[in-house]
Order: sequence, then structure tokens, then C-alpha cells
Amino acid sequence: MKTIRIAAAAVALTASISAASAEMTDLEVVFVKTDTNGDSVLSKAEVLQVSIDQFVMSDVDGDGLLEKDEAGELSADPEFSDNDANGDGSLSLEEVIDEKFADFSTIDKDGDGFLSLNELSAAYIQD
Repeated sequence: MKTIRIAAAAVALTASISAASAEMTDLEVVFVKTDTNGDSVLSKAEVLQVSIDQFVMSDVDGDGLLEKDEAGELSADPEFSDNDANGDGSLSLEEVIDEKFADFSTIDKDGDGFLSLNELSAAYIQD
């Protein structure tokens, strides 16, 4: 009998977790995935790691640069050109990291060195 109750509780918990995650916004999902230590804020290290991982995954030819064809639709975004500090038409990892840290500082309104979900939400609602 205990086994049946435990199994039923596990099914109910799984269903409630699935329902809760179905109600999360895209920003909340990204926030949770980026918050690798689960402390409900994003550190510079967590943001940096995600940025590096995305860069490496997107750099299909492995030359250390994101060319417009590797960036896909993002290359049409004015931010792509803005982030291209040396104007060579591609983004280096250094350019991406510099821009991520600048964005981090701008979004970190309370200056505590961490990004809360509220700070991120406020930043993306303005855009």
C-alpha cells in the first residue's frame, strides 16, 4: 500500500512540475538553465559560461569568429554590428564577452554583482 501511495505522489508531483514549467516564460526558462548553482540569481561566471558555450556551438568552422552566416538571423540584428568592435564583419569571443559584461553591468540595477529575474525582466521589457 505504501508503494502505491508513493508512486501516486510521484506521479502527482511530476504532473505539477510539468504544469509549472509549461507556464514559465522563455526568459524564466533561460534564467533557470543559466542559474547553474540554483541560488536564484545569475553571477557573471554563469553568464560568461553560457556565452562561451553558445559561441563555441555557433562557431561551426571553429575559426574563433562568428561570421554572419554562422550567426543566422541574429546577424541582421543591429546589435551584431554594434558588438563588432573592430568592424571586421564578424564577432570574436572577446567582443562577445566584452558586450555581455557591458550588458550585465547595465542590467544589474542594484549593483550587487548579480542579475535577478526581476532585473532581467525589466531589461527585456524595455527592449
